Amino acid sequence: MMNKEFKGKLIQLALPVTIQSLMQSSLSLIDQIMIGSLGSASIAGIGLAGKFTSLFSVMAGAIVTASGILISQYFGAKNEKGIRNSFFLPLYISAFFALVFSVISFAIPNVVMSVYADDAETVMKASSYLRWRALGFFPSVATLFISTLLRNMKKAKLPAIAGISAIIVNTVLNWFLIFGIGFFPKMEEKGAAIATVIAGIAEMLIVGTLFLREKKTRNMSLKPVFSFPREFVVTAIKILAPILVGEALWSLGENTYAIIYGHLGTEPCAAMTLMYPIQGIVIGALCGVSSAAGIIVGNSLGAGENEKAYAEAKSFVALTITAGAILALVVCAISPLYVRLFKVPDETRAVTIKILVSFSLVFIAKVFNMVVGGGVLQSGGQTKFLTAVNIIGTWGFGVPLGFITAYALRMPIWKVYFFLSLEEYVRLIISVILLKSRRWMKNVAI
Repeated sequence: MMNKEFKGKLIQLALPVTIQSLMQSSLSLIDQIMIGSLGSASIAGIGLAGKFTSLFSVMAGAIVTASGILISQYFGAKNEKGIRNSFFLPLYISAFFALVFSVISFAIPNVVMSVYADDAETVMKASSYLRWRALGFFPSVATLFISTLLRNMKKAKLPAIAGISAIIVNTVLNWFLIFGIGFFPKMEEKGAAIATVIAGIAEMLIVGTLFLREKKTRNMSLKPVFSFPREFVVTAIKILAPILVGEALWSLGENTYAIIYGHLGTEPCAAMTLMYPIQGIVIGALCGVSSAAGIIVGNSLGAGENEKAYAEAKSFVALTITAGAILALVVCAISPLYVRLFKVPDETRAVTIKILVSFSLVFIAKVFNMVVGGGVLQSGGQTKFLTAVNIIGTWGFGVPLGFITAYALRMPIWKVYFFLSLEEYVRLIISVILLKSRRWMKNVAI
């Protein structure tokens, strides 16, 4: 049962993140409707380019997750020096990855996107989007780290304000730049990328300004450091390396799925891309819960209150399963109405509905892995467990099933998606075993 203190913390931390995620996903849907009017090649191309950019996003997110684990526990231990080290070391590592991905995306986008699809028009549109999108990698790193720090300061509403502002900017600019409204040129997929980059810069500036104001109010010292204690570096690497390897392998698996979809044809790939906005909305509804799980349980572990942390973990399990079941039913119910929003052939709409039904059947497992695996289990810093889970689920089951169903059995895309997504249940089973073992409950702030 959730006590009053737990509910208060959950609402304070989860609600702003959830609102921000839902707002972002809802406006991404509007973006997708705009892009959908450009044709299936644009839908598929931008979707595939988005999968490649997600490689960077996932790796940066993994580093931020490690930073958040450390920051959460050092906040619980009231150790300001530990907080500072936990912020800057991962920040520098993320900046390096941003540089690498920016150079690749800007210099050889055609080479990259030709791996994802055979259709020349799809590759061209994907490459055009990717080259411009590369300009937004550095601002997104800064935003991620500052937002993580603010959430651990119990100021989750501040990054939410910045995020919502950026989403509105992105949507308005999409309309102007995709279609060439007023004196703006019609830039189509380039316009979508430029709008995203400008919105990202705006978000970085807003969240940075809000953080500086909060920092001044608290008289908090966060001066840049370039030298870190050896003991801290060892602890950070022990936490970061498994997350980074695990998330990189998981993201490579997701990109392998995208390659499979891309080579099944433009229309099937477009149908998969149409699924992503509604997937983002329902997952976004529980994104805040995942963020709150890592902070709340991590604070308790950092304070040495293990029994309280375990009770909180069980509360998150119950909440996730209940909410996941409700949202899965909603997806099934609204899928026929949802596909009518897009100007695509009837066949593409029919395939999209089947993909959404398949998605709803694996949704509970997907959000369980996000909240319990990505939030609770990682809060104790025992990230090697989650690396093993990701490798076994994605590469032991998902990727092989994807190739077998797509190329050996020649199944339609919705069946391919369903069978490869069963890896979520494999990860769920392993995560439950790890949760009950309590081996993840470690205090890294000692």
